[in-house]
Amino acid sequence: MENLMKAIDINTIIYIIKLILISICTYYVSIKILNIKSITLKSKIVFLIGSIIIAIFSNLINIITGIQANTIIYTIILVSISFAVVTKSKLGYSILINTISLSINQLIFIFSTAINYIFYTITKVENEFFNFIFITLIHIIILKQFLKIKRISKGIIFLNKNKNNEYLNLLILNVSIIILFTIVMLVNYQKKYTLNLVFILIIFSIIMFITIQKSLHLYYKQKMLVKDLEETKLELENKKKEVEALEKENLEFSKVSHSIAHKQKALEYKLNELSMKSEIAEEMNLKDRIDDLSKELRKETIVVLDKTGITEIDDMFSYMQAECVKNKIDFQLQLSGNIYKMINHYIDKKELEILIADHIKNAIIAIGYGNNINKSILVRLGKLDGSYGLYVYDSGIEFEIETLINLGKKPSTTHRDSGGTGMGFMNTFDTLRKHKASFIIEELGKPTKDNFTKVLKFKFDGKNEFKICSYRDEEIKSKDKENSLIVEKITL
Repeated sequence: MENLMKAIDINTIIYIIKLILISICTYYVSIKILNIKSITLKSKIVFLIGSIIIAIFSNLINIITGIQANTIIYTIILVSISFAVVTKSKLGYSILINTISLSINQLIFIFSTAINYIFYTITKVENEFFNFIFITLIHIIILKQFLKIKRISKGIIFLNKNKNNEYLNLLILNVSIIILFTIVMLVNYQKKYTLNLVFILIIFSIIMFITIQKSLHLYYKQKMLVKDLEETKLELENKKKEVEALEKENLEFSKVSHSIAHKQKALEYKLNELSMKSEIAEEMNLKDRIDDLSKELRKETIVVLDKTGITEIDDMFSYMQAECVKNKIDFQLQLSGNIYKMINHYIDKKELEILIADHIKNAIIAIGYGNNINKSILVRLGKLDGSYGLYVYDSGIEFEIETLINLGKKPSTTHRDSGGTGMGFMNTFDTLRKHKASFIIEELGKPTKDNFTKVLKFKFDGKNEFKICSYRDEEIKSKDKENSLIVEKITL
């Protein structure tokens, strides 16, 4: 009792207030480290009461044992328990955060004390309360400025429990322990130094031993995980390369197969034509009989197409005309300029043949899916609008917007049940890129009885553009999330 009465002096009061302030600052730094946005009034009251209890408890233990160094340990434990309860975090994690926070505050307090010592040396002011208030103000100012640092102002990311960066947490915990241990030795210099040092050393040795053991365990565990991840990553990369190679091989095979299919059909049509004109057919009157039957069924006259003078191209047009007749579609061909010049300078003969086949076939399919009375296809080839090109007009249904977005990027078709593979446009874009040609899709309007609905323009102008001109421009733009298409408005 006598010791307690002696302890109640100005130094004791300052010591208790100092512990309260250090505890409050430790709570505050911990909140900032974790970037906790809001603290309720109830939580603030708990922290204040906790700080007062810690200060009184630590002072009583200090008076009873005479070992001031234990104050740091009690502060860490009691602050961590109350902080864990309020923030609903694990005690071990709370000890980590509050140990770091306390070490920061202790360093700032020592620095503030050093500044006060310089001030004292100059002014010779020996008032204990004044010096304490001065140190406290400097402490708060430095702490505020420290927490405004860009990397700290919004919390320390690697200490966030969601990040779970255990190596870095352990490293900082060790540094914080060393700082606190050093502060303990400074505080207790020439004051029962040996006893305090042994007591603190034992506690920190246990903590360090556990820390090192956990670090080694984590190191080997992470090393094995990294090794497994690297092996898995390498295996996945190899599998990915194999899949890409197979996909590329399959794509190339599909392109070739698609092109050969058109040529095969054109040759079959040519062969049938030749067989009809052969002597055997003439002797058996097969040609006349078939012609008579065709006229009775269709009652239509097949228009004689203009000739380009290039056998393969003319054969393909003849075959496509026959396909149109079969599907009761009016087919027209308009030639302009020297087609020989076109295949000698702008596009290879075989590429042009496939381009014609693909898009007339697509036009036939588009018309077949519609209910339009007007069933027409117009093909224009040669010198058009100042440059060589191929224009394909049809009165079929519109493109689906999803198909427009995927053109040239991946095989895409809405007509698989009609034999569509989506490879036609893949071949087309390869050809256009090779010759730096432009591709323009013009959607002229909804199906009508006296007009075409769309035209596909392939222009060998060296501009390498892909553009869509449509009366549906707003609808297309709204669904083109990557904004990969150039879409312009066509007014109906």
